[in-house]
Amino acid sequence: MSDYGSWETATIANTGTTSGEVDLGRDYEFIEIILPTLTSCTISLQVSDKTGGTFQSLGSSVTTDTTTGEYSTAFKLGGYQFIKVVSSVAQGAARSIKVRGMR
Repeated sequence: MSDYGSWETATIANTGTTSGEVDLGRDYEFIEIILPTLTSCTISLQVSDKTGGTFQSLGSSVTTDTTTGEYSTAFKLGGYQFIKVVSSVAQGAARSIKVRGMR
């Protein structure tokens, strides 16, 4: 039986590449992500074992072309609770990305 967390928002600021820290509420094995309209880029995650901790890159990433939004995917998160969403390219506007953990 799957266990889903609540949807949280990871915001990448206008001209930014990295969202602020998102607390998923507890550790999860996977993360679901809904991407809005984006400047063509690669999306990846950074993870930390504690809030305000040192964030490091998480293995896999997703390559996207410019999208009109509502593109969904999932990453293997491997038991982390604190994440940041990272774009390989500065975004042309603020981007609100929906994320939630899944067990």
